[in-house]
Amino acid sequence: MAKEKKQPVEEFHPKGTMVFLLIFLVVLILLWGSVYMILLSRGVTI
Repeated sequence: MAKEKKQPVEEFHPKGTMVFLLIFLVVLILLWGSVYMILLSRGVTI
């Protein structure tokens, strides 16, 4: 039997996933920031 040459595996870099995660994190930070500002404006203390 002849040895078959294996093709090199192409690496896949998920660029769309990184963009989605970045947008998700920015939105999450903005939402938490708005809640924090609302609590500060109402004078809520811990």
